[in-house]
Amino acid sequence: MKILISGKDSYIGNHIADWLRLSIDETFVVDFLDVREPNWIDKDFLGYDTVIHVAGIVHRKDITDAAIYEKVNTTLPVEVATRAKQSGVRQFVFLSTMAVYGIGKKLSNNIIDQSTPINPKSLYGQSKYNAENLLKELEDDSFLITIVRPPNVYGKGCKGGYITGYSNIVSKLPIIPDAYGDIKQSVIYIDNLCEIIRLLIINRSSGIFTPQDDKAVSAVELMTEICKVNGLHKKKSKIAGVIVRLLSFLSLAVKGYGGVAYSKKVSAYPNGNYVKVPFNEAIKRTLQ
Repeated sequence: MKILISGKDSYIGNHIADWLRLSIDETFVVDFLDVREPNWIDKDFLGYDTVIHVAGIVHRKDITDAAIYEKVNTTLPVEVATRAKQSGVRQFVFLSTMAVYGIGKKLSNNIIDQSTPINPKSLYGQSKYNAENLLKELEDDSFLITIVRPPNVYGKGCKGGYITGYSNIVSKLPIIPDAYGDIKQSVIYIDNLCEIIRLLIINRSSGIFTPQDDKAVSAVELMTEICKVNGLHKKKSKIAGVIVRLLSFLSLAVKGYGGVAYSKKVSAYPNGNYVKVPFNEAIKRTLQ
């Protein structure tokens, strides 16, 4: 099976390529398309079975122009998909985002399920959702559109990763403030994301998919596991947790202890188990 990944030198794109090449169930030949170069349009798409589009602008504080997000996150993937369809490619996999729901972290039950409406609040989320809608218009019996909306992606070497950010915080704390243990955050380890993409390709699955690790985790559970992996002996403190609750009006408290999670039902994939690495093992592989 011949695969083209549009998004050269990206963390996710490189890992998907490596994962597919190591597959024992199917032989994958993987190439990259550098869409940052204007001559990408001259690339011959003929002979590719699937195009995986991972290129895009994520949350960038230095970019506040909606037109830039629209150009990169909406117009570009639609142009790539259109070219792919014209060349006889059978499937287009689009890496979208949980941000299309427009739900930020909260210090209360915050679960995304089948009934959760789409309501993007950021330029990033809106531009990705616009792309989703335009891509769906290209779908027909011979050209499948597969949309993946992952939560925070993490793994070893992931710059600005969710897990490594908490690891830096934990290293500076004398104790772990024990609060909001019932508030969960969905994340997905890079190998698990790569596996669901592999399954979506070999099963020719179309539609919208919202994967996550085997469990969503609270900030306390995450920090405790980080301490365990890093050999840090730090106790959980209920008293410090009370202080965190008293400061719940601060954005910093929400950022640290809040969460937003997919329900297990919406993350289930009926045609294979994509969670190859359980959360606790994934943390170990990320930090060691």
